[in-house]
Amino acid sequence: MFEGKVAIITGATGGLGAQLVASFAAEGALIVAAGIDGFRGAALAQELGDKGCFVDVDVTDPQACSAVVEAAITRFGRLDILINNAGIIHVGNSENTTPDDWRRVLSVNLDGPFYMCRAAMAHLREFKGAIVNVGSDFSLVGGNDLVAYCASKGGLLQMTKAMALDHAAEGVRVNIVCPTVMDTPMVDELARQLGNDPDEQRRVYDAILPTGRMIAVDEVADAVIFLASAKARHITGTSLVVDGGVTAR
Repeated sequence: MFEGKVAIITGATGGLGAQLVASFAAEGALIVAAGIDGFRGAALAQELGDKGCFVDVDVTDPQACSAVVEAAITRFGRLDILINNAGIIHVGNSENTTPDDWRRVLSVNLDGPFYMCRAAMAHLREFKGAIVNVGSDFSLVGGNDLVAYCASKGGLLQMTKAMALDHAAEGVRVNIVCPTVMDTPMVDELARQLGNDPDEQRRVYDAILPTGRMIAVDEVADAVIFLASAKARHITGTSLVVDGGVTAR
């Protein structure tokens, strides 16, 4: 599906990110995996071999984001796909979320995708590429004690729509996948912040979803692959919700 295409994937060392790397590679893409975990990144690079590389990146740094794009062009000579997947979560409301907490979440979840898109756009324009942002069901609805996270993911949805309009005539598509909670290490982090047992936290989430279980990372990766592919060639500025029916309520 993606033979000869080059994809940058941020947050590549996390649960969904690693799956995205594997799924895009399986479809023939050349991969620039970007993340903050150098140990896992080295393992990814070894698995990819000559089909990819790992770049250490802090997406809150515009220059670091530009360096990721430069690495893709230097290594492979082109850029076709950008997947903005890096993200963090913070539990807190408007009173107990500190300014530092707020800034940290928005820096990773909203500033990071903007910096990556800004750095990549000229190359994506040249090759009529696609951007897929990874949002959340909280891009669409509010949630208790997640004020910074909801703001960041809601902003990402609107940024997606604005960029889609800005660049549609240039042949660059911009879409967003909005998954509900997935069975990833982020569940463990959320449980830690809430003071809950991770296994119990998973049982709670399984019970919340109308389908009776959390979303698997490969199911979200399939949605991302579709939006990045030629099968979605006339789809831009849209949100593809992968939530087991949560937002249908």
